[in-house]
Amino acid sequence: MIKLVVGLLLLLIIAPVQAVEVVSLQIAQLKKQDWHLQGIKISLRTPAQKIAHLHLVITALNLPKPFNDVKLVDVQCSQFNWGQQKISCTQGTARLQSQKFQSPQLQFFFLISAAHSEFQIKQLKLLQGQFDLTGTAEKENWHLTVNGKNMALTVLHDLLFPQLKLGSGTVDINAKAKGQGLIVKRLKAKLQTYNLSLQTADGTKAGEKLAVTTELMAAQLKNSWRWRSESFFNSGSLYVEPFYVENKSTPISLTARGYWDTVTGTIDVDSLRFIHPHIAQVNGYATVQQRPKFSVSQGIVYAHIADLTQAGQVYLTPFIAATSLERLSLAGEIEAKIALKNSAIQNGYFIANQLDINDAQQRFALSKGAITLNWADLKNFASPSYVAWKDLTVYSLPMGRNYFPLLLKQKQIHLPKPLLFPFFEGEIHIEQFDWQAIANKSPQVHFSGQIHAVSLEKLTQALHLTPLSGYISGKIPSVDIADSKLSLNGGLKINLFDGDVEIRKLAISGFMTDFTQFYSDIAINNLDLEQLTQKFSFGGMQGRLSGYVTDLYLENWHPITFNAWLGTLDDDSVHQISQKAVNNIATIGGGGAVDAASRLILGLFDNFNYEKVGLGCYLYKSVCQLSGVEAVSTGYYIIKGGGLPRIDVMGYNTRIDWKVLQERLERITKTDKPVIE
Repeated sequence: MIKLVVGLLLLLIIAPVQAVEVVSLQIAQLKKQDWHLQGIKISLRTPAQKIAHLHLVITALNLPKPFNDVKLVDVQCSQFNWGQQKISCTQGTARLQSQKFQSPQLQFFFLISAAHSEFQIKQLKLLQGQFDLTGTAEKENWHLTVNGKNMALTVLHDLLFPQLKLGSGTVDINAKAKGQGLIVKRLKAKLQTYNLSLQTADGTKAGEKLAVTTELMAAQLKNSWRWRSESFFNSGSLYVEPFYVENKSTPISLTARGYWDTVTGTIDVDSLRFIHPHIAQVNGYATVQQRPKFSVSQGIVYAHIADLTQAGQVYLTPFIAATSLERLSLAGEIEAKIALKNSAIQNGYFIANQLDINDAQQRFALSKGAITLNWADLKNFASPSYVAWKDLTVYSLPMGRNYFPLLLKQKQIHLPKPLLFPFFEGEIHIEQFDWQAIANKSPQVHFSGQIHAVSLEKLTQALHLTPLSGYISGKIPSVDIADSKLSLNGGLKINLFDGDVEIRKLAISGFMTDFTQFYSDIAINNLDLEQLTQKFSFGGMQGRLSGYVTDLYLENWHPITFNAWLGTLDDDSVHQISQKAVNNIATIGGGGAVDAASRLILGLFDNFNYEKVGLGCYLYKSVCQLSGVEAVSTGYYIIKGGGLPRIDVMGYNTRIDWKVLQERLERITKTDKPVIE
């Protein structure tokens, strides 16, 4: 059809022009390959000045697919000129009609010649905005420019974004294209959205009052495209599951450039840069394969987090929300690198400075930490890593200043040399530490070490337990952590009060979670009672003490059940007990009482001889079932006297509430005044 019209125009140009005033040609309709023109009228006027004017009128112009919904009506060109093998229309008007778009009168201009052609459309009203189009052509080479202002995205929704729920928003577009024949050679486009509110049907992506600028530039080479893109998130709120970012001032930017090989489907990203001002920056490059499936052949990503506090709120919080770490706060600066090959990480490093970590549940706190981690998926990788801090606290237990090296490779973390922790006036030695990742399971951890001269008094105070005096020393046998469960292989023997305490069958599940479960058996062997009691307000005792705690089970460090016994040994050691200790043991017994004979001499002496002292407790359902060294018809002996002066203490109540017993133990170890109930 276009060739037909142009042919008619050229015929008029080259035909001999006679001195006539009006020549008119009318055509009812023209059809050519889905092009359909109706009501064509061409009028030629040659006034006395011999300057010819051609007036063209087309009632309707229907376009072929995919533009068959679009119709141009009332097409008029009142200023048609020709000459020197050239046709031009300097004053053209038309209207556009379609089911989706309507445009009142638009203005157009065109010029056609053998060497050069151009056109311009102005004031095209679309999507509640306005378009201007300009195009030029020289032989097969052409340029096209499109400018659009204030287009309503809600109107465009059904056409381009049916999967989105658009609330509001407008867009400006500026695009330039250059090509040859039907092939686009160069493209440059800029989109600017304002006050955009949208949401996907599945709710995984949403935006509120977004202002976004995107620029894309592409140029075709032999078998590839050279491209560059820039996007700026200027303001508004953006949610892309699981991240939420609210930007009120400085734009957040994402820029990239590279090549796209259309034959092999390879995308070479020469440069990728993400900048969240004052918070984080990510740079990198990669080679991506589109076929047979999307994969990263190789690439490197560098990250710098300048403010870990703000970065953590945006980029970390979504991953730890509703977990045991959700109330973790972070501060510091981080640098990191990751190298990828065949979509797998090959090597990388992580550097953190001025690192502060605090858990609102007071399980963990680190101050002024410095971490350098080097890792590679190589069996013989040997680049060292290290961890250091000024202060570290785990469950209120301070670890003090420290520095130690690590070796990270493949799926392993290894301690290359023993580690020493200062701990409550003493030391903890970690002689061996190994961490191993297991596919589809939690990692396995193995370590062993020693404890040397740790203050028991400071340790029990830090754990908010009944204070004990003395020092702890002992060997930590093999310890394994797997599936969030810590297990002690063998017994942990602690030298204490000239005797020892051995912890057996120790296991902790839910380690470092909101629900920690503790299991163990404890054997107490030959403790010196004088050393044990000399720093307590409980009162003094002489003799040797042994006992056990079996089937011990704690939930969040609170006792649920156990079977315990503590009693003196039948040996040749001196068995003496102070008046104060007698009174307090009677209190512990829950209704225990000094018999009538013993009560008469209780106030006459400061110390008494005894044959046996012992008390047992079986805890079940928050009730302690009590027992003593010897049962009698009316109760049980807690203290059975021997020699002179002799004193006996009996227990009559065999059941006592665990909380009440705890309160009594705390009271008699914190006061200097004996209490008898």
